[in-house]
Amino acid sequence: MTLRGAHLALRCLKLEGVRRLFTIVGDTILPLCDAAVDEGLELVDTRHEAAALHMADAWTRVTGEPAVALVTGGPGFANAISALPPIHASESPVILLAGCGELAERGMYGFQEIEQVGLAAPATKGSWMVLNRRRIPDMIATAFRTALDGHRGPVHLTIPIDIQEEPISEADLPKYSPREYRHAGRAQGDPALVGDAVAVLRAAERPVVIAANAARPSVSRRSLVEFIEATGLPCFTVEQARGLVSDDHPLCFGYADPALNETARHFRDADAVLLLGKRLDHRYRYGMPPFFHPAAKVIQVDPSPAEIGRNRGVDVGIAGDPGAVVDQMTAAAAGGRWNGAAAWRQQLAKTRDAQRRRFEALGTDEAPLHAMRVLRDVDAVTNDDTVVVVDGGDFAGWGRSYLKARNPGGWLRLGPLGQLGCSIPYAIAAKLARPEADVLLLIGDGSFGFYGIEYDTAVRHGAAFTAVMGHDALWGIDRNFQLAYYGRAVGTELRPARYDKMVEALGGHGERVEEAAGIAPAIRRARECGKASLVSVAIRNTPCPLADAMMARKKR
Repeated sequence: MTLRGAHLALRCLKLEGVRRLFTIVGDTILPLCDAAVDEGLELVDTRHEAAALHMADAWTRVTGEPAVALVTGGPGFANAISALPPIHASESPVILLAGCGELAERGMYGFQEIEQVGLAAPATKGSWMVLNRRRIPDMIATAFRTALDGHRGPVHLTIPIDIQEEPISEADLPKYSPREYRHAGRAQGDPALVGDAVAVLRAAERPVVIAANAARPSVSRRSLVEFIEATGLPCFTVEQARGLVSDDHPLCFGYADPALNETARHFRDADAVLLLGKRLDHRYRYGMPPFFHPAAKVIQVDPSPAEIGRNRGVDVGIAGDPGAVVDQMTAAAAGGRWNGAAAWRQQLAKTRDAQRRRFEALGTDEAPLHAMRVLRDVDAVTNDDTVVVVDGGDFAGWGRSYLKARNPGGWLRLGPLGQLGCSIPYAIAAKLARPEADVLLLIGDGSFGFYGIEYDTAVRHGAAFTAVMGHDALWGIDRNFQLAYYGRAVGTELRPARYDKMVEALGGHGERVEEAAGIAPAIRRARECGKASLVSVAIRNTPCPLADAMMARKKR
């Protein structure tokens, strides 16, 4: 076998633990695709390049590992790039590896030439082109190091086709493992600041802990549970940290988003807030009152020093690995008395339980069905190992507020950017990552249109997930916004198409349900069929809690 630059690149990926590439085969990556056979890497070939990136995104969320999407240059890259902004916003370490025409013809209007490095730069942590085959190992090392450092995120690397094809010798193969070219330890927080944080939390009467994106790769489930159980602190999770502590745990109070979870509205009353890897973004009103109480003491733990105090001042800012800092705080909390905040926890539990009862009361058998009637039957088949995938829009929005996150990597949501439709690629990758788990997807008929063709990918690769669609033939959430803001709606009507038949035509299992009694049996058949499946349920459009909160804010 003649070794070429493509083999060198793939050897470097294998050193990083990569065993699967999400891709569509194309002209300028043919050497890489061919070398993947020699190197024993699996190609998961999709039907759209952006879907390949969304699958890589989901893989990182489920496994905690970085993932690679491989696309051809020019039009393939242009298709793929639409997936980069949501991946960047979600802080997922995805490596976008792309080909391009020959390096010698760069700048000459070469084959499918576009400025890939520049296009990717604003939506990545780093974007580069390999200009010499000897640079392949160190540039791939740099790509992974950048993707995994601090707040994680995507990076891009273009390798021209002539560099992929250039012959190499054994001497060119990588000589160092990842542990030899990047930091492998956990940076602890300043012990004095850890002590200050524990003192603030110990004295608090209404404390909360919020775990978010940057906590997911570093904080273990065991250590976070140990911390909250040692202190009695109530915990909320958001973003990729959903499920880091199960919503069934007595000290976990669910989604750390007041628009979705009424219990989180008590953030405005908290006197101490511990942020574990949570950026103070627009969803948190930048940390300003009244989102948090003006007198609340805010403790921010973050792997990136640049995030400490961004958008508002904090009382204690600890730069360090969130997992290491949590362990430090657990140790510092031992041996002293804790307030316990029992009355506060009772108040939180009362609000949580009242919301759940009110939601369930909406789920009557009256047709057309309310989303909650569908979700009650979905909830009945979830367990501690289920991977729940949630798209956007009103139907899925009810699921975000009602269904529980129970395991790390087992709750996949679109992310802060809210790009619709990518939940289908998410579900496929989740099933490939956890083949023994049930993967349940909630999606609306509008969202389905973006990546419905990826059912073909699911069938070819044996990814048997179950999707439950709320079908109202509307762009429901935007229609409701239009009616609330302008008194009329335009461009929001769809057709009552038989998407279940489309799934059947692609080799999956599809069913259409219009009455409440048919939901549970249809979901059971879909889960047991051994195929990628879709249960399309006719529903009435009802604004979800998030939409209601957004409309109420607009009116103010």
